[in-house]
Amino acid sequence: MNSNISNCILVHYDEIAIKLGNRSWFEKQLVQNIKNQLKGLPFSNVQKFSARIFINDINIKKVDEYLLRLGNVMGLSSVHYMRSVSSDIEHIKKISLDLLESERDNFDTFKISTKRQNKSFPKTSPEFNALIGELICLNLDKKVKLKNPDLDLRIEIIEDRAFIGYRFKKGFGGLPIGCGEEALSLISSGIDSPAASFKMLKRGVQLSYIHFHSSPATGEESIDNVKKIIQKLSEFQSSKKLFLVPFLEVQKEIMSKAPNKYWVILFRRAMVTVSSIIAKKINAKALVTGENIGQVASQTLSNINVISEASDIPILRPLIGYNKKDIINLATEIGTYEISILPYEDCCGFFVPKHPETKAKLDIIKDCEKNINIDFNKLCDNVIQGDYK
Repeated sequence: MNSNISNCILVHYDEIAIKLGNRSWFEKQLVQNIKNQLKGLPFSNVQKFSARIFINDINIKKVDEYLLRLGNVMGLSSVHYMRSVSSDIEHIKKISLDLLESERDNFDTFKISTKRQNKSFPKTSPEFNALIGELICLNLDKKVKLKNPDLDLRIEIIEDRAFIGYRFKKGFGGLPIGCGEEALSLISSGIDSPAASFKMLKRGVQLSYIHFHSSPATGEESIDNVKKIIQKLSEFQSSKKLFLVPFLEVQKEIMSKAPNKYWVILFRRAMVTVSSIIAKKINAKALVTGENIGQVASQTLSNINVISEASDIPILRPLIGYNKKDIINLATEIGTYEISILPYEDCCGFFVPKHPETKAKLDIIKDCEKNINIDFNKLCDNVIQGDYK
């Protein structure tokens, strides 16, 4: 690193830090994801250095854009805009004072947070915190407040450089997308399945999406809303693929051949069957759903067990133990909630009987399916070929 003053983004990553033999593989994936997320923004390079990642020579007029985009990269714990300077104490004091002088009208209380990677630096972190804190108090007439200050000035001493800054954004943590293979998410325009999809993205899983609709018996609002939701989720995952499945004829066949109390379970099994076929065609290793125990009639343990049997690949349910308030809070945090509460007609909810079965038995459900004539492979081929948009 050179001796000049420069502007950069300092990235701290999350679980990667505890990886052992394959840590470099995770870092490589994370660096690539960072570069993808920053397309269109200027920087000279992305550099791995001392268990950190640096985006060098950024445009300081677009700092908010860098922080916003990088905050959506899975695997990051925090992202900081930093002024990079030599680790000379007097130099650090001057830059620290200059930075806070420019913000003096925007804060009354502050704290200093120093980290030393370079243990040969002549002062310990607490000593340096006190030194810089006293400097700010005397020159800017501000007060130190260690808990919830208006401003937190961060100083990191790494080899012969110091990184100084106060603007940052917390990340979502987790693992870089792309290191967890691929799964197929059954997504509706409701609140739960987008939140479940996000939880899997956070585990590094690359997602494709499948949506079942009952148009024209229901309006196309669910399709429009799903596309908006996936666009929001694409802020965390750059690539995306959506399979739209017209489900009305399948539902009509089921409703004409089976007792109405089993309709929703049979709908769900049909969805799982279709999703499993498509998942194998795109090499997805698992399905993802937004189910959580007891929220609706189809999500009792008995019904979940019967529905799961229709798949020959694993079904992941990251929200299985969540309550509705937890899910709404997560959906609000990631920006899908306001889309999910827009009016729409759910393809299953539209046909829910008054008294649905809550404790289905597999043998009874399979007996019902013997009378149902649906060519799932043909339906899946049409979906894969893009006949349905």
